[in-house]
Amino acid sequence: LYGQRLFEYGPPKGMPELIQALPNHLMGLQVFAKPENIFITNGSQQALYILSAMAFPGGGKKVVVEQPTYSLMLRILDNAGVPVVGVKRTEKGIDLEALEQLFMEGDIKFFYTMPRYQNPTGFSYTNEEKKAILKLADQYGVYIVEDDYLADLEVDRKAETLHTLGDKDRIVYVRSFSKTLLPGLRLGMVVLPEALHRAFSDFKYSIDLNTSVLPQAALEI
Repeated sequence: LYGQRLFEYGPPKGMPELIQALPNHLMGLQVFAKPENIFITNGSQQALYILSAMAFPGGGKKVVVEQPTYSLMLRILDNAGVPVVGVKRTEKGIDLEALEQLFMEGDIKFFYTMPRYQNPTGFSYTNEEKKAILKLADQYGVYIVEDDYLADLEVDRKAETLHTLGDKDRIVYVRSFSKTLLPGLRLGMVVLPEALHRAFSDFKYSIDLNTSVLPQAALEI
């Protein structure tokens, strides 16, 4: 199928065949993305690092996270020298008043959230909670980074993502393919608003030129 191309460098954005195949796959997870907004990464971990280290429009410095949150994301933010502020999340949901206060104070780069099967708690937001978070983000012009690492384990195929419900110009959708294929191949993807394309692509190119085309071809097949 691919011939010699599997032995050469690939585009920093990802293998075109895989990118063209992903929108149909994502629709089954209630994620609606155009190929031009999809970028392939070396695991979702690389996507999270690039997003943490690169500049965002508006020049915000702080990242808002749920408490508790994914421990490796905290390590990424620490290594990238990004200030972190937390907002409490329990089985009853997130503290919306505290979240609004943080958004109101400004200087926010993005809000990092795991709406589905959050790590480490396993909690999921209801659609009402998702809409309330999106309303606040719209009101205060805050970007959202939605980490959907366990999308493949969702039992409700109609469960909606923040990316589905909200303003796609301000929502970054990140997911892993570790559960689709296998963790050792280190494949992830990110759906980016157009305003973030250039900064993300330049940062990724400076790190690794491109994600290996061999696992991308395997995933596409």
